[in-house]
Amino acid sequence: MAHKKTRNEQYAGGFPSGMEAFKTLTDPRNGRSKRHYFGEVLFIALAAMTCGLEGFDDFERFAKLKEGWLRKHLKLPNGTPSDDTFRRIFTLLDPKGFVECFIAHVTTLRPELAGELIAIDGKTVRHSFKDGDPDNSIHLISAWASGSGLSLGQLLVDGKSNEITAVPKLLRQIEVKGATVSLDAMGCQKKIAQEIHFAGADYLLALKGNHGTLHAEVMALFKDRAALEYGCGQGRVVAEYQSGAEKGHGRIEQRSIKVTDYLDWFAPDERKHWLGLRSVVEVTSTRELNNGSKSTEKRYFLTSHAPDAQKLLDLVRRHWGIENRCHWVLDVTFHEDQCRARMGHAAQNLALLRKLTLNLLRADQSVKDTIRGKRIRAALCERTLETFLKVNDSK
Repeated sequence: MAHKKTRNEQYAGGFPSGMEAFKTLTDPRNGRSKRHYFGEVLFIALAAMTCGLEGFDDFERFAKLKEGWLRKHLKLPNGTPSDDTFRRIFTLLDPKGFVECFIAHVTTLRPELAGELIAIDGKTVRHSFKDGDPDNSIHLISAWASGSGLSLGQLLVDGKSNEITAVPKLLRQIEVKGATVSLDAMGCQKKIAQEIHFAGADYLLALKGNHGTLHAEVMALFKDRAALEYGCGQGRVVAEYQSGAEKGHGRIEQRSIKVTDYLDWFAPDERKHWLGLRSVVEVTSTRELNNGSKSTEKRYFLTSHAPDAQKLLDLVRRHWGIENRCHWVLDVTFHEDQCRARMGHAAQNLALLRKLTLNLLRADQSVKDTIRGKRIRAALCERTLETFLKVNDSK
């Protein structure tokens, strides 16, 4: 198709229906070499990824082969973008602005998070390293809502050791009021508990050996029956609950929980810094493999919740969902760990595009299928793709 570029055309904007939340995003391109609308390029990348395509070369192929369908929704004044155009935009695009628009978009899919379990966890994009050094692969922390299965936001951190300082920044970006925020042991920090408390949310923080004295004291408490009985005598609660046996993945697993709001053993000068703390938790997981071998693991938590054993065991289980319902899907279905985009902000922005795609697929309830199955359906049926992307036929 002959190019129709207008000399004074800036090619900003161009966002179709369904992408209204991204209209405030700034086009990172400069100069007069622009030939494609910024919003249209992002839409094509999103549509391609929804159909199971994941790299810049694949985005170009998708655009060429689906040009007829794309013209139902886009202007495409100069044909379809090349792989270099996609690469350039995702390399230069401001990740902070992209995340802000992403968060705004999530509210259109799930406006209310009160009562949700919001799990925060870190993940390394393994092949995003530069200069042949795997140690400089990008590391992202993400917030994920267990009930809806939606990603809520992400933040780049300088290695796992800096998750502690990054978590409060991520918390300030999303609305957590009325929800429960859960973190692994790296996030079990007084300042993070305070941040969650002041945001009007509850917390469930994993406690491990790297917390020294506190971990040892909680572990000793649950071993000391006399201490727990004394707590009950003081009007405190010791609640227990055991889940049914679960079979799968070549093993039988059973979990039990013990929780108490007896905290008199906790030094007052130390306890006052854990704002909102109401209970300590012990979760015991027993696994039996098909070969007959057995193992038992105990985990400990601090929480601002009252000692409701069944509710807390459910929250603990839901926290682990970020691994198999979010991170695992990104790796296995979206091949995130195989992504070799390394220039500029490309790896970070593509990671967010994957989460955006996963959100759209999860949020749609018109098709009952796996995430992989939905992507196949989108690739084979344009009407299904339009449903997932929430677009109409108007340009």
